Amino acid sequence: MLIIGEKEAGDGTVSVREHAQGDLGSMSPEAFTELVKQRIAALLGGL
Repeated sequence: MLIIGEKEAGDGTVSVREHAQGDLGSMSPEAFTELVKQRIAALLGGL
């Protein structure tokens, strides 16, 4: 889940929460994109 409130909008960041792991903290949108790409690659097992 992404949270983009006033603080995040002002900082240019997103706050990330993951179902199984909880709060992953704030990160740039680019860092979030990389995290998602890595998770998808791991799920696909290098296909």
